[in-house]
Amino acid sequence: MKGFKFFWSFVKNSYVEILENKPTYLSAFIALIFLGNVETVFPMLGVVAESNVFIFLTIAATLGTFIILSQVVLIQKKSHGGTGELKYFVPTFLLYNLYYSFLFFAGLLFLVVPGFYVLIFFSMVPFVAVLDDECQGSFFKESKLLVKKNIGLVAWASVTNLLVEFSALLVSPIQNQTIKGVANFFISIPDAFFTLLMTVATVKIYYYLKRL
Repeated sequence: MKGFKFFWSFVKNSYVEILENKPTYLSAFIALIFLGNVETVFPMLGVVAESNVFIFLTIAATLGTFIILSQVVLIQKKSHGGTGELKYFVPTFLLYNLYYSFLFFAGLLFLVVPGFYVLIFFSMVPFVAVLDDECQGSFFKESKLLVKKNIGLVAWASVTNLLVEFSALLVSPIQNQTIKGVANFFISIPDAFFTLLMTVATVKIYYYLKRL
């Protein structure tokens, strides 16, 4: 419970920061809602799910999401005294998120334990890659060193991030495209906010661990 209370304090702090800086985060929030509805809105407009157009739009929406999240991470980096440019942030943040996701799912294919080991101990890899300008070694090794400083805290953050990421799957069983689109829209609003909230909270956790 101590780990959860500590994690919750980061979430509350991030919540307050977002509300106090609405002009800074509002555009990201709206963009995440829009991007979160691409896969359900376009089939309603007659775009076939298996078509090249739909695949292109889905990929574009995914890239757009990473651009938005990279911008949020960059805002946090600058607020902590760091510097950076979005054009360098996006490919690096995307690449190491892909590495992290691949290792997580690869781990789950063999055993649950390796999957959750990756989920927790490598969760800081994308953030180390874009936030630590002085890291000379492996980002994966640095992530493990950071997580070991407070495993409970990072475990709560990692599992929460995973739940937020897969929340959109709640509408997958719905067959009717109209109902699915409406349901997805209502889910996308809290999903966008919690994605934004957890991105800010995870960056704050990273900087906390870095200072220890």
